[in-house]
Amino acid sequence: MNNVITWKQALSLSRFRLHIYISIAAAILVLSSISYFFNYILLPKRGILLDDFVLNLFTPRDWSWIIFGLIYSSVLLTISFNCTKPFVMLLGVEAYIAVNLFRFITLYTVTLDPPTGIIPLVDPVITKIAYGDVVYLKDLFFSGHVATLTLLFLLEPNKFRKTILAGSTMLVGFLILWQHVHYSVDVLFAPFFTWVIFSTIRKIQRRHFESV
Repeated sequence: MNNVITWKQALSLSRFRLHIYISIAAAILVLSSISYFFNYILLPKRGILLDDFVLNLFTPRDWSWIIFGLIYSSVLLTISFNCTKPFVMLLGVEAYIAVNLFRFITLYTVTLDPPTGIIPLVDPVITKIAYGDVVYLKDLFFSGHVATLTLLFLLEPNKFRKTILAGSTMLVGFLILWQHVHYSVDVLFAPFFTWVIFSTIRKIQRRHFESV
């Protein structure tokens, strides 16, 4: 794939437009099913309360604004520097959708009850769009916030910005644990799952657009 290609050139490709259409349909599916998934599938399911020795090291403290400041500034940083690269943006969108679809599976198969002393992390944007002002405390394994930052790190081609994103990812992971929003396994597994999904989506795209 050629990252120098313009949006006009990319949109002239039928395969690229097909990926866009599928991404839009998948995004609508994810957004429209989140509330149903949590209310009628996940919440009635009995979860497991873990005794996490890492969380026991910290007295919970609310770091919400710092966490969201790092997340949204990282999102804006990545988009602003890569918005003219259609294949990079497409990869990011498709990988993000795939990560969230996979989280539906892990949230159900590894259902956890919220950590003791949890201070809810209320997203000022996503909660309004997808959750309808409801805070779901069983949104645990694996951490969507750490996964998002990991995805941005993997997506960013520039080494300097990549270093910044790596630091943001580690700091957010630490603050999330301090706030007792997640168990340590939620944070540790998020980068691994994200890397596997990102690598898979990237291979699929390279096969589809190998001649571009």
